[in-house]
Amino acid sequence: AGQALLMALAILVFVLPLGITLSKYVQQTMKSAMAERRQKNASQTANNAMTDYMRQFSQDAGEGHYDLDSLSRPETFYDAGYSTVTFEADETNRSLYVSARGVAGSAEKGIEALVRFVSDLTQYGNMFNGAASLGYSNIVYSGGFYVNGNFSTSGTNMTFTGPLIVKGNLSAAAGKPVAVTGDLYYTGTKSGVWNVGGTTYQYAPSITWPTLDFNYYEAHYTFKTTSTVQIIFYTTGTFRVVGGASYAIPSNGAIIYAYNANLKLRGAVAGRVSAVAVSTAASNCTSTTAQTGRVIFNGSLYYASGSSISASASNSFAALAKNCIEWNALSCSPNNIVTVGVHFVEQGLNNMKDTSCPTGYQWIYGVRTQVITGSGYMGGTSIIYDPNLVTYPPPGLPEKAQLVNYRML
Repeated sequence: AGQALLMALAILVFVLPLGITLSKYVQQTMKSAMAERRQKNASQTANNAMTDYMRQFSQDAGEGHYDLDSLSRPETFYDAGYSTVTFEADETNRSLYVSARGVAGSAEKGIEALVRFVSDLTQYGNMFNGAASLGYSNIVYSGGFYVNGNFSTSGTNMTFTGPLIVKGNLSAAAGKPVAVTGDLYYTGTKSGVWNVGGTTYQYAPSITWPTLDFNYYEAHYTFKTTSTVQIIFYTTGTFRVVGGASYAIPSNGAIIYAYNANLKLRGAVAGRVSAVAVSTAASNCTSTTAQTGRVIFNGSLYYASGSSISASASNSFAALAKNCIEWNALSCSPNNIVTVGVHFVEQGLNNMKDTSCPTGYQWIYGVRTQVITGSGYMGGTSIIYDPNLVTYPPPGLPEKAQLVNYRML
């Protein structure tokens, strides 16, 4: 009995402290695990705020990027996950700052993020929504060049300042090497000689080919017409409808909207303007029926102040047409024509057209999205990308959100 008692006392002396220590360790480990779990939950709820914003932006390319009602979150949403969300929307610089704080028990975590809104219509000097073939010689294509299909060249002394992006096969005519001073991207096969100054990648970044959202322009126009009109822009920050009234360009920009009609334009643009011509019927530049959804330049159109050919914080322009964009010199004295900004036609591949004077020259500063057909300007055509359009886009362009900065607090 005495030995049993001594054994029991030994167990109490040596094992009990070990058990107590083990119990404390387990408790501490569980507390640490719970604390870590709360930290993770707090981080997740803060991240959920940003995920929800990005989901919202992906579902609508035009609305809900800057206005208070679309960016605010109801109290019930906070109760479901995160405690506070603050934001600063900067429509002028096309950006949104977001700060979210997530709470789970006693744990609190936060995130800061900067979202930039960019339109594919401002990132490339030339865009084609399908296969393209070019045969011009002694020509330089500045800015990015995007082809959503096979691309072939047959001209001599052709240069692309890049990046050149081709979602398909790439071919250059025999004996006619092509220079690409930037990077080259393509997804298919490559033939001919391509002298690439940058890096060659066998994949192509994707873009979203824009569509003209009738509902958006219906809700946001400054001026609307259902019949073809001629409009002249003035350095005073106004535009006049020939035979009608004059209008001031608002500080946040103007949308001139033609529904089942055409717009004829010229003048000096002082402000941020998009001229939109839509049609319920698909057509093209040569059609003799359904001749609507066209933007027609009846003479030059340029910026009023600063550089007359580069967008700025004060001035930018877009011509957005469903079916066709045309260039017509107003007279043959002078016989040249200059236009600026985004030149976008939604339908087809060859729905841009020149009607020119015998010796005229054409300059396009900005972006074009179709092959230009027609009689052409005999003196030549220069298409020069304007990178300022990325920073200072005109109103009403479809945009997508890019997460440019993200930091966990």
